Amino acid sequence: MKILYIYKDYMGRRKKYGEMMELCGHEVYYSQVKDKRKKDSISFKSIKNKPDIIWFQNVSYIRSNIKFVDYVRSLNIPVIAYYTFDPQEAYDSFDWMEVWKRIDYFFVHNKIFCDFLKANDVNAYYMPLGFYPDQYYKISNSKIYDVSFCGTDLSRESKKQDKRAKYIRVLKKYNIVVYGQGFRNKVDKIPVYSYKGHKKQRNVYGKTKINLDLPFFNTPHNFFKEGNKKYHIKNRFFEIPATGNFLLTVRCPEFLDIFDEDTVGYYEDNIESLQENVRKYLKDNKLRKKMAEKAYKLVYEKHTYLHRFKKMFKIIRE
Repeated sequence: MKILYIYKDYMGRRKKYGEMMELCGHEVYYSQVKDKRKKDSISFKSIKNKPDIIWFQNVSYIRSNIKFVDYVRSLNIPVIAYYTFDPQEAYDSFDWMEVWKRIDYFFVHNKIFCDFLKANDVNAYYMPLGFYPDQYYKISNSKIYDVSFCGTDLSRESKKQDKRAKYIRVLKKYNIVVYGQGFRNKVDKIPVYSYKGHKKQRNVYGKTKINLDLPFFNTPHNFFKEGNKKYHIKNRFFEIPATGNFLLTVRCPEFLDIFDEDTVGYYEDNIESLQENVRKYLKDNKLRKKMAEKAYKLVYEKHTYLHRFKKMFKIIRE
């Protein structure tokens, strides 16, 4: 098939979606549109190569280019997206429903959201994120940190309200380090460094006994603070195991469907459970290593981005 891929790159991850399409045997035309919220930013001339499908990396392009989307659909060109939702707005609003209904095949990163779409007659399929083996691969350094976190603070929250910062602060008696500039004024007496690029992240994962995941949405919206809607899979969920190192994350049904409890560590979403599980896993080097090896094997067998795109194209063909 000929595919027009409309995207904006992020850390070298999103342009590579097109490369995965090519590896699946398709001809891809790349169109990088940097402002996904600018109204009518996609030119009708972009379909001059007569694509068989239009693939959107971000659903905001669809919302901002309704005329373009309706036109290509009138030509029987399917609209496809592999994405999720904007956590700054509730995804059940009327405006967004008008977007979801225009996607012919919607491959969704978030399980609860996918179930919502299906219940509202959207052709949605659960398809979580993955990882690229050329970016994240086995690395085993001497462990110099007990615990580390690589990522952003909840920038829309104060020091007191930032749940990521709060969970990090309660671990300060351990040899913990944070890579993420936004935490500088939020985690007292804990080393905070900047990081950029996959090489740095790989090295941090390799130097850490417990790589912490704090999968909370960076949003002030109460819609995403209810039940399991609070949690979402980030790239680190697969990238840490892909380096052969140990991951500790929040226990929730979506995560457990991917990784059993003998592959990654889980804590309940409270400070006491987090502290208890950090103590537990720091004491047992053999257990951490055994679990990390199982998780490493699993992600390479099932969770690369190439696995994802092969599965998506199989669904499209059927």
